[in-house]
Amino acid sequence: MPIVLRRVLAAAAAVLALGSASALTGPLAGADAATVASPGPILKACYHLKAGTNADRLVNGRFVLRLSSDLLQIEETAWLNGPAGRDSTSTGTWFRDDPNGFHQADHDQTLLAFYCNGDLALRHSDGALLWHSNTANRGATRLALTSGGNLVMTNAAGKVVWQSGSGSVILPANSVLPSNRRLVSAWADQQGAALRSLNMQTDGNLVYRVGTAVRWQTRTTVPGSHAGVTTRGQLVVVAPDGRVLWSSGKTGSSYSALYVSPFWIEQYSPTIATIWWSGVA
Repeated sequence: MPIVLRRVLAAAAAVLALGSASALTGPLAGADAATVASPGPILKACYHLKAGTNADRLVNGRFVLRLSSDLLQIEETAWLNGPAGRDSTSTGTWFRDDPNGFHQADHDQTLLAFYCNGDLALRHSDGALLWHSNTANRGATRLALTSGGNLVMTNAAGKVVWQSGSGSVILPANSVLPSNRRLVSAWADQQGAALRSLNMQTDGNLVYRVGTAVRWQTRTTVPGSHAGVTTRGQLVVVAPDGRVLWSSGKTGSSYSALYVSPFWIEQYSPTIATIWWSGVA
């Protein structure tokens, strides 16, 4: 067989074998999907996640980076407790997909490829590029899903090269948002939507922002105060001495949770109801 023909056939076989990481050529050579099958929080350069396999996710506590056939998303799960036992609520916090909607078949074995050159790419099984981080040749070696829900790419020295900017979006009943902490949703940033955040400021004010614009606030002024959702589903701001400075007023059950986007409190048991809404669309 002529050398040229052998090379053509070999290249065709490599393309057909794209579903196997060990058959990949170029910057993913030697990557093994089984290496990332464990539910850990880290993906190293030269490796990938693959939809439809047991290596389709990164996991860190209540956060999961999950790759499906047409969607890469970070999900947060929060646990609710009450007289009927333990229950949970989950929602997405960040995503990437095909913005044109051309690749949305349920059976696609899409890849999230972390190339050896440091670029992170979402690729359809036919090779089409759906999204990438644009971080090639910037020294990125490690992609980690943090315990706070942020997806962070770093170089060998630990310097941040790229990050999703996502975080926690749920505050379940009987939970606290400490001073100088925030909830943040980056769910629709792919479409150009601004981040939505609920900030418990050190000056004691609880502030909701869309991008940098203040859309809602409690106007509380005791430094060091914290926010929380009570076991009755109330959003409160509490001073360091225990005084309630502000309350959402309406009550529900312990099976309730506050969400950043939309900014409201939902109850799931004994009935499904919106306990409180901020008025911010």
